[in-house]
Amino acid sequence: MAPPTTPHIDDPALEGGDWLFRRAGEVFGPVDSRTLAAMLYRGDIDATTPVSPGDGTWRPVGEVSAFVVHSKKAEAALRVEREVTGARLLQARKHRRHAALVAAAAMLLVAGGVGGGFLLWKLRAGGSRSELLEDFGAGISLASAVKVGVGSGARQTGDDYVEVALDADARAATPPGAPDAARERSRSAQSPAVASRRPASGAVEGGELVAAQFDVAKIQQVVAREQRTLAPCFRAEADRSPEFRGDVPLEFAIGNDGRVAALWIDEPRFRDGPLRDCILAQLRAWSFPSFPGQRPTVQLAFRIGR
Repeated sequence: MAPPTTPHIDDPALEGGDWLFRRAGEVFGPVDSRTLAAMLYRGDIDATTPVSPGDGTWRPVGEVSAFVVHSKKAEAALRVEREVTGARLLQARKHRRHAALVAAAAMLLVAGGVGGGFLLWKLRAGGSRSELLEDFGAGISLASAVKVGVGSGARQTGDDYVEVALDADARAATPPGAPDAARERSRSAQSPAVASRRPASGAVEGGELVAAQFDVAKIQQVVAREQRTLAPCFRAEADRSPEFRGDVPLEFAIGNDGRVAALWIDEPRFRDGPLRDCILAQLRAWSFPSFPGQRPTVQLAFRIGR
């Protein structure tokens, strides 16, 4: 702490005089009265400091008549200076702490801006993805959004498809060996309610002139709920074949009873074997709402590896 400014001491009582003073067990001096008073104002000594006129007697300077007033003034001035200095130091500490907090907040904002930008990018990127896309872990995910349609390539080729059982009335009204479309039209004719029901919601791929009575949204809901049951089949295949990588497109047909009737895998390696058997077993456990009319197909693709 810098010593306080020594005030101009205009006191005739301080003229002349020779004084000795003790400090830290040692004797200093002689100094004149004005110098001794100045030492009081600077804080070099205080009212309890012993002083002597050189005659061998010692007493506190604050008790010597010439220094009583100056001792009290010096004590008050020093107290004010300490309080002001302490307040300044406290304020300086507050400023330093505030500056440190501002710097830390700025760093957090920068980091948060980078992280928030990344999160926003992820959200925007994810926002363009279908709600049906999922990550099943272990490098297994859906490669494309689920599509529900009719008249797919798999249906046209007939690969891996089996006959879908109709109800007893339709079987009785349709000659054996009739093609699928004819059987569907016969079934519609036997059931007038089919023509009066609301068409399926959502766009339906294909263009066959057969009324489609299934509900696309409900089919997608079932797929979204059940698709994770296929992931263990892919994990098991990855265990069997460490080189197993790439996309595996699936297509399956839903019968009018709401059960999966057939499966087609657009990958020659898996048209037969344990992976196909596992997937077909899982699909047959799925339950869709029953419906009349054209039978839908569902397309989805799993991606193996990142």
